[in-house]
Amino acid sequence: MRFEVVEEADEWIVRSEGCELARYGDQDTALHDVADRLRNADSRAPAGLSVRYQTRTA
Repeated sequence: MRFEVVEEADEWIVRSEGCELARYGDQDTALHDVADRLRNADSRAPAGLSVRYQTRTA
């Protein structure tokens, strides 16, 4: 199972396989959500996590 946490407009979106699973107001909560999902996932299947941040302007 592959997860992605994306920062977008002051929200953190948890996605998997292109589907949105949840939205949170802070990064820590989003990462804890993914950690819980990974703990409950089938350990025989590959798993991964990527984090994308908003582009910052100077």
